[in-house]
Amino acid sequence: MNSNLCIFSMALMLASSMSPAQAAYMELGDASNFLASAQMATDSVIQGNITEADEGDVYKVVFGTGGTLSISAVGSIDAQIGLFDAGFNALAGDDDSGSGLNALLSYAINAGTYYIGIGDFAMFAITASNQAWSMDGLAPAGFGAVSYIDNQTLIGTGAYTLSLSMQPLNPVPEPASLALLGIGLAGLGMLRRKAG
Repeated sequence: MNSNLCIFSMALMLASSMSPAQAAYMELGDASNFLASAQMATDSVIQGNITEADEGDVYKVVFGTGGTLSISAVGSIDAQIGLFDAGFNALAGDDDSGSGLNALLSYAINAGTYYIGIGDFAMFAITASNQAWSMDGLAPAGFGAVSYIDNQTLIGTGAYTLSLSMQPLNPVPEPASLALLGIGLAGLGMLRRKAG
């Protein structure tokens, strides 16, 4: 019985240390470039395509926890990405911080709904009053709610992959670390008791 339990425990530990195959959300038709009409992405990997008449794609994502969100955009386009909050306010964007012409963006967020826009360079976020932001770096203070994203030059076509990952701002200590801390505190308590 003990050997079966030991084998089961080892198998469980091995299985928990392996990462599952990553599923991908595939763009449905042509994703809208309007934030209000964004496709709801359900996976941490999003795959899509920019075509000749495609002004950009916007995806709605929901995060159950906050932390530092990293968005990587790779593909055969000169990827440019933008991050927007639930009220469509522009937060940050990137063009070419990844390798080659790929985009890479990290931004601290709270739990909630966000929008990610992607397109081929040169992408702009446009407000209802026609203010434009180039979707690179931090958005200007007070820029306002974005209606849509738009490519302002000749559109390069091709496929892209967005990869999203979240790093907690305050990681939870592992149980083993807490156990070691507890043993250390108990040892200190015993030394103090012995000295007293």
